[in-house]
Amino acid sequence: MPIASPSRGSLPLWPGLVLAIGGGAVILLSFLLKSPGDYVDWPLASVLTAERLLPLLGLGILIGQLPRKALARAVVLLLAGIALGFVLREKFYELMAPVPGAAANMFLAGPMACLLIGFPLVLPRGIRLWLALPLLVPAGAVLAIAGLLGDVTLHARSYLPSACFAEIWLVAGMAFLAAAFRQAWAMIGARIFASWLIAIGFLYGGAHLAAKQNGLVPPPFPAVVETGEFAGFETVLEQLDRAGEAK
Repeated sequence: MPIASPSRGSLPLWPGLVLAIGGGAVILLSFLLKSPGDYVDWPLASVLTAERLLPLLGLGILIGQLPRKALARAVVLLLAGIALGFVLREKFYELMAPVPGAAANMFLAGPMACLLIGFPLVLPRGIRLWLALPLLVPAGAVLAIAGLLGDVTLHARSYLPSACFAEIWLVAGMAFLAAAFRQAWAMIGARIFASWLIAIGFLYGGAHLAAKQNGLVPPPFPAVVETGEFAGFETVLEQLDRAGEAK
């Protein structure tokens, strides 16, 4: 009996290449059109950081390697998670605020996204679907929250559309490329990348939690002992009495 090829049913390569080249050209053009002094305020500056970029690439690989019959459910769950992230972001901030160092590091949304995407991607393809679908909801939520917190333009109108375009381009392009390669080496490479995602998530999260507070803290006020008829003013009154006696 012939053994089915692992590459059977794979998509053509050209959609992924078109997305990768076309989207990359648009992003590069938007970067080059910026004046040299405005690179810090470039809307996509935060999207292309490691904490944002790596989970987006992992999400694209995860979606691209899912069975085709599960793609519709995966997209619906991901969009539902993104919507929940926008709606419940304030509740997320309240839950994460007591965690040391969370508020100063985007409430650890980046490391959480790495873990939520890395855990299902590291599993064998046969059982990956059962964990991937439930985790797409919280993964989409933390990615949406990370996108909102990564606004370096201070609420410029161009930030959210450009950031959404870049993230959709990254996920869709990587998904098409992952779907085009169904060979065993591609599956092994995806699981290796997933192990990196998990390690990076733990390392980034642990580093943020262990970071020392560098902000200036005012010294505490000295405690005043409240005793006697003129509590707290004895020293001042004694000095005034001495000054009067000297005169």
